[in-house]
Amino acid sequence: MSWADRPNGNDMARRAGTAGPARGDFDRDFAALRLRGRHLIAEIVRLSRQLTDLQQAIGSRRGAPGGPRGSVSGGEPR
Repeated sequence: MSWADRPNGNDMARRAGTAGPARGDFDRDFAALRLRGRHLIAEIVRLSRQLTDLQQAIGSRRGAPGGPRGSVSGGEPR
């Protein structure tokens, strides 16, 4: 008998419909992921605002009028 002819050990669970997760589990997992995504977005927004504040503080220390500069690096030209 080859390996392809042998019965699968999990075949009964698959046929009974109990092999996969229940629908409620998927909905609960999706809701948890969605909530986690919202928390991550809120954290990114908070860090972005904090970065903007720091850039403005650094700019005012250097005596740059008007706050942040238009360049990505925000550094002095060489």
